[in-house]
Amino acid sequence: MRDELLYLGKQIVSHKSEIAQGVIRYQEQKFSDQLTLSGLKMEQVTEWRMQLIEMLGQSLYEDKVESSRKVKEWTGKVGEVAIENGMALNESLKTLSGFRTAIWDIFMEQLNDEQISASLMLQVNKEINPILDEIAYQLYEVFRTQEKDQIALIHTAMDELSAPVVPIAEKIAILPLIGEIDTHRASAIMETALKKSSDLQLDYLFIDISGVAIMDTMVSHNIYQIINALKMMGVQSVLTGIRPEVAHTLGNLGITFENLKTSSSLKKALEDIGFTQYEAVLSV
Repeated sequence: MRDELLYLGKQIVSHKSEIAQGVIRYQEQKFSDQLTLSGLKMEQVTEWRMQLIEMLGQSLYEDKVESSRKVKEWTGKVGEVAIENGMALNESLKTLSGFRTAIWDIFMEQLNDEQISASLMLQVNKEINPILDEIAYQLYEVFRTQEKDQIALIHTAMDELSAPVVPIAEKIAILPLIGEIDTHRASAIMETALKKSSDLQLDYLFIDISGVAIMDTMVSHNIYQIINALKMMGVQSVLTGIRPEVAHTLGNLGITFENLKTSSSLKKALEDIGFTQYEAVLSV
């Protein structure tokens, strides 16, 4: 059996170009259209397919560990290219079945002439199918990892947008807060505020809460924590935009911002440190 598998494996390798062309016949039109739209050259796609076919053939007589290593390396490279060019995972996976059929095709004449037995071809399938299944799994992992990375980037961008530190002069910036502030957002605000304050070497950061929808015990605590963290970095925070109804609610809840510098409006807070439209005069 081993000698027969060696023969069939070498046959697959020597006919890799023919098999690659056969895969084109079996791939769905939707996948062909995606390849055309992606801008990938068919010559390059065919080259990748011939590499895979060669590995499938060699797997019939090569060391399994080495075959697995080659397949993993190939899948990672081709998977990344597929993602970069907007190829859909489901269509890519469907095309794998075309390799099985195209490989059978090159042996049909020998099967019909009984030069090789159907049981031997079934053994070939038994050897090759797990490799194609492994490729399908690894492709899925490549796409899933990429998707997770993209989602993480989106979340990071959203976190940064939810806490925009806007420099208005040297060492002075504004952090306008709008909407609801939950624990996750408070953590993102603190991370962004600390990083931007360090990057901009701020002396003053004005935190305007006039757009915060609800001010309760939790939100107040979160803001207090942010200001405290900034203080440890040497950044003086000024809380502005406390609306009368918010002040009334906080008073009823017994919440005060003792030891924190506050101001009724951002304009007044800026004037208090000598900032004008044209210049800022900071105390040393």
